[in-house]
Amino acid sequence: MQFPIIPQNLSITAMRSSGYRDSAYALAELIDNAIQAGQELDGATQIEVICIEETPRDARRRRISRIAVYDNAIGMDPTALRKALQFGNGSRLDPKNQKGIGKFGMGLPNSSISQCRRVDVWSWQDGNVYRSHLDIDAITSGTMDQVPAPMPDTIPSEWLNLIADRIAPHGTLVVWTNIDRLLWKQSSTLLRNTEFIAGRVYRRFISKKTARIRLAAYEHLNGKYTSTYESAVRANDPLFLTTGTNAPAPYDQQPAFEPFGAPIELTVGHNGQEHSVVIRASITKKAARQEGGNRPIGRYAKKNQGISVVRADRELELNRSFENSYDPRERWWGIEVQFDPSLDDVFGVANNKQAATGFYRMDFEEDAAAEGMTESEYRDMLKTDRDPRLPMYRISVEIDKLLEAIRGRINKMREGERVARQKQTDANKAEANATEAVNRRRDRIGDTGRSDKAEVEQPSAARTDALTNEIVNDGVEPNAAKQIAVDYVSKKIKFRIRHAEVPGQAVFDTSTVGGIIHITLNTRHPVHQKLFQALREDDEGDHAYIREVLSLIASWARLEDEAPSEKIRSAIEDTRLQWGRMAMDFFESEDD
Repeated sequence: MQFPIIPQNLSITAMRSSGYRDSAYALAELIDNAIQAGQELDGATQIEVICIEETPRDARRRRISRIAVYDNAIGMDPTALRKALQFGNGSRLDPKNQKGIGKFGMGLPNSSISQCRRVDVWSWQDGNVYRSHLDIDAITSGTMDQVPAPMPDTIPSEWLNLIADRIAPHGTLVVWTNIDRLLWKQSSTLLRNTEFIAGRVYRRFISKKTARIRLAAYEHLNGKYTSTYESAVRANDPLFLTTGTNAPAPYDQQPAFEPFGAPIELTVGHNGQEHSVVIRASITKKAARQEGGNRPIGRYAKKNQGISVVRADRELELNRSFENSYDPRERWWGIEVQFDPSLDDVFGVANNKQAATGFYRMDFEEDAAAEGMTESEYRDMLKTDRDPRLPMYRISVEIDKLLEAIRGRINKMREGERVARQKQTDANKAEANATEAVNRRRDRIGDTGRSDKAEVEQPSAARTDALTNEIVNDGVEPNAAKQIAVDYVSKKIKFRIRHAEVPGQAVFDTSTVGGIIHITLNTRHPVHQKLFQALREDDEGDHAYIREVLSLIASWARLEDEAPSEKIRSAIEDTRLQWGRMAMDFFESEDD
């Protein structure tokens, strides 16, 4: 009995589960190869992803039966073609050649077997076409233990008729058959998702016009091919700074965001050399922000939420470890971190190029304490060990500083716009209802609240000035803030409801200014996302249940306002804070 270190029939099965997020990312590996090969030629690389759909006898709907990826890049000779189908082999393994997208020699075979049981590759140079293949069933049975030697062949007429590009004397065609692991069975769904992902991953190549990507689908019925889908991939910029993108109109032709400061260039030492890491940031323009999260640009921005990690002009991932996951306003900023392949070890680049596992939000102080060291001792240890985390701490600090400034701007931007509006929102209605309830209590038991005393004793002008200053702090222009303050004072409104970050874990905070009870709904608390975000993102909705919850919160705020002593008021406030901490556990445990 033999005991091979890697049993062929078992290893190929395990390798099929190679960690691709979905079929669109698997196709991206083939696009990688095409773009990389195209960089050795002048002009744009034409890439086409073509799906063939057929209706199986035992099914009612069409399903994808074959997928082809064509390119007009440099092509491969027989030796290069055979290597390309080997796992871990290729032309980019030498560090001197690792200046572009490719590196690991895993893309073609790994991505292909993750989706299908057979992959055939035709590649040609100077018009000489060669073909080789991999077959999962043959590998599993043991009848295929070598990559077949490429043999002279011709490009199948089926694909020649469906490829839109003029076939050049050089190029490559990869065809997947016996497809059994596609996430999406319909070509329109697969290609729409591929368009969104590929547009973002290859946005720089598309914008620079060094790559063109065509997506197409055909129904094969009775020997005929009928077009069912066709699209050209447009750039998808998560920083929203470029034009000609696939963002919803009018932001496909004009940037929805603007740069936030100048790019930050860091010099990172690794392996005795200095390398550059560039951080770029953007922030929403007022026009886009005014549309709100439930409008097309808001929903689109949510899909691109996170920090774009870019290696050699190709995006690896949208990293979400820095964001406040419960705050929908996170969609209104963009950050991009760019580095070159020489820092792959620092960033922890995975061999499927879908992630930078070493890039995440890090806290130097916390990590030093976890090791039982002072910060100085911990830094010395990292330097001695040449630990790649050391430069990552520096990058993390820069991003945290950026985000603190960006979030402050976004918070004031939206709150100022919303408060400046005079229409009756759900919050306005809740304020009015709560005011009526307090007035009924005052008729019965008198002016027992702290706010009542200020309302009675302070002149209207003083109350208006105090309230104006409070509203200006929310980001409203002074003239507009004054008009709003006059409106609150003249109408004798007792409550003002606002959205803002509150230190700690309270669901909401209360204060009294100008005889008015201010309720601040804590945007940092997960309760805000579950209950109150609709008030911020969709003013047109009728959220009656939220108004009732706001009335309940107003009653608590009035309870604190009417507390007969500071000791009792402090006890009520402590209970509110404890309740907020308890609510964190209840709401964070839910699936979104």
